Amino acid sequence: MELKLQSILFPDKEEYTDNADLFYKGGLGIRDAEEKCFVFSKYSACDFGAYLNAFSMKKWKKHTKIGRTMLKLVIKGDFELVLSGYHRIENSAKRNVLLKKEYHCDQKAEIIVDIPSNKDTLVAFELRMYSECCVYGGGYYAEVNESDFNEVRLSIATTTFKKEDFIRKNVKMIKDEILTQDDIIGKNVYLHIVDNDEGRVLSAEEFEGPHIYYHRNKNVGGSGGFTRGMIESIRQKPKATHVLLMDDDVVVLSESIKRTYLLLLLAKEKYKDYIISGAMLCYEEMDVFHEDVGFLGVDGGQNSSKGHGKIVEMAEMLQKEEAKTKKADSYAGWWYCCVPVTMIEKNGFALPLFIRVDDTEFSFRNNAKFITMNGICVWHMGFTLKFNYFMEYYQVFRNFLIEEACNPSRNRRERIWKRFNGMFLTEILRFNYDAAEIIVDAIRDYLKGPAFIEAEKCQERLKTMSAKNANMADLAEFDEYGVDIDSIYQTDHRSLKDTIFYRLTFNGQFLWPKKWLRKGPAAVAHDWFYNPQRQCLVDSVIAINPNAYTAEIRYLDKKKFRQVMKYYLETVKRYKKIHKEVDKAYYNRRKYLTSYKFWKEYLELEKYQ
Repeated sequence: MELKLQSILFPDKEEYTDNADLFYKGGLGIRDAEEKCFVFSKYSACDFGAYLNAFSMKKWKKHTKIGRTMLKLVIKGDFELVLSGYHRIENSAKRNVLLKKEYHCDQKAEIIVDIPSNKDTLVAFELRMYSECCVYGGGYYAEVNESDFNEVRLSIATTTFKKEDFIRKNVKMIKDEILTQDDIIGKNVYLHIVDNDEGRVLSAEEFEGPHIYYHRNKNVGGSGGFTRGMIESIRQKPKATHVLLMDDDVVVLSESIKRTYLLLLLAKEKYKDYIISGAMLCYEEMDVFHEDVGFLGVDGGQNSSKGHGKIVEMAEMLQKEEAKTKKADSYAGWWYCCVPVTMIEKNGFALPLFIRVDDTEFSFRNNAKFITMNGICVWHMGFTLKFNYFMEYYQVFRNFLIEEACNPSRNRRERIWKRFNGMFLTEILRFNYDAAEIIVDAIRDYLKGPAFIEAEKCQERLKTMSAKNANMADLAEFDEYGVDIDSIYQTDHRSLKDTIFYRLTFNGQFLWPKKWLRKGPAAVAHDWFYNPQRQCLVDSVIAINPNAYTAEIRYLDKKKFRQVMKYYLETVKRYKKIHKEVDKAYYNRRKYLTSYKFWKEYLELEKYQ
C-alpha cells in the first residue's frame, strides 16, 4: 500500500504569510479560498525546497521501513517540474537534478513522479510556470507493508499555566486537523491538557470530547505538569505507546504531529526506543532555528547541538538535517519531545525539580538517543524578555547539582560548578548582589538533601526567590544617562592596568578608596554578557535589557559585598565538606522520587481528579 509521509504545505494562515519562505521560495503564490488552491502567475518559478516542504529522504530511509517513494501533486496549468536531490559539501548545498519534465494540465489533475534512487539528504521540487498554475495540494508518498506497522497510540501531553490563548488555539487545530480525520492518525492520537493554574480559567466542559482530556493539576511546575501528562497517558484506555510532551506557549503545525506519528508507525526495530525531538524555532522570528537537541558544553552551559540561525537557504537546512546528535551529554527539551512509554515505565517519571533541567535530567538518566527531522518543530516564545535570576541562576544551578547527584558522571559536575562560580563572580563584580546571593542559595538548598525537594513548597520558594529578581524599570526613566543600547553587547578593549586593579580589588570593592572610583553608571547587559572594562572601577552600573527596553541602576556597596562573599565562602566550605554524603542521599532516593508512588502523593491525585 501507499502512505503519505509528508504533505506539501502552504502559508494558508495569516501568521505565516510573512514567512512564506519556510514553505516555498521564489514565486508569490496567492491563495484562492474558493478553489482551495494556491495560484502562481505565468513565467514565475517556485522552489518547494524549503524547511517545511523539503522531503527528508535520507532520514525516512534510515529510520523507517519504506520502499519506493514518489511525489504526487494535484495541479492545473502548463509547467515544468524539476525534481532535485541535495546534500552538503563543506558549507554549501550541492544540487543533483533527478528529473525534469513538462506537463500540460488543462484541467485539475494528479501527477505522480517516482523519485529515483539516490543518496541525497533532502529531495525537493521546483515548478516553472508557462501559464497561470493552480496547486491544490500534494505530498511525498512511499510504498509500505501494513504488516510492518508498529502499534502506535500517540498521546500529546501539554501542560499550561496562564497561557489560555495558546492552548485554545492549539487544541482547536489538533481537533479540526487531526482528531476529526477518519484515518490511522486521527484514530490513534490523544490529547491531555494539564492545567497548572489553580485559578482555573480553563475547564473540562470547554475541551473534553473524543480523545481529548482535561486535568486539573496541582501547580508544582513543568516537571509536575508533564509527569501528570505521562501518568494520564498511561492510564488512558487504550494505553498510549508514546507521549509527546509539548509546551503551552508554542505555535505548532498539525503536519509536525502527523510526521511524528508516521515515524513511530514505520520505525525500524533499532529506532523504537529513540526520542523524537522537535526543533524550537523562534516565535518572534519564525525563520530562525534555535535548537532541536542540546548538549552540556565544555563551558558547563546548555548549548544547541546544531547552532542557532536562519533556515531559509538550502545550505542552512542541510546543516541542520545532517548535523550529528550523538554528542556526549545530549538532551531533548520538552517543548516538543516524543518519548516511548516503555522508557517511562522502565526508568520513571520526571524528578520533582519544579522547572528547568527536568528534561535534561530525563535524557541523561535514560542515556537517550534522538531522531530529528526538518519540519518537525514548534515556534516558541523567546526567552530574551523572560530572563530572571530565580530561573537562570537558582533553578538551573540547584537542579543541575541534584541531577548530578542522581546521575553521577565523569566530569559534568566540574563544568557546571565552574560555570556558576564564574557567574557568581560576574554578578558580584557588577554590584548585582542579589543575583550573586541567589547562586549561593542554590548550593545551600541542594545541600539540604532530597527531603528538601520532597517537601512540596514550590509556590513558597518561588515567591521568596523571585523577590531577589531585578527590579527593572522602563528605559525612558533613565534618559538622562544617554545610554547607547546598541553597544550593550559589544566588548570593550581591556586595559592591562585597569585589569590588574580590577582583579586585585574585586572591582573597587576591596582595598580601594571610594574617592578613586569613576563616576557611573556604566551601561552593562542585564543577562550573562560580561564586559569587565566597561564596568571597571566605577561607582555604579545601569543594567539594560535592550530587547524589553528596561533597566536598573546598581550601586557599589562594600558592606553588601562583604556579606555576600562571607555567605559564599562559608557555603562553599560546607559543600566541600558534606557534598559526597548529600550526593549519596539523593542517589539512594532517586528511584522513589521518579516513581508513581511518590508522584501520586506529591500531586495529590485523589484531590485533583
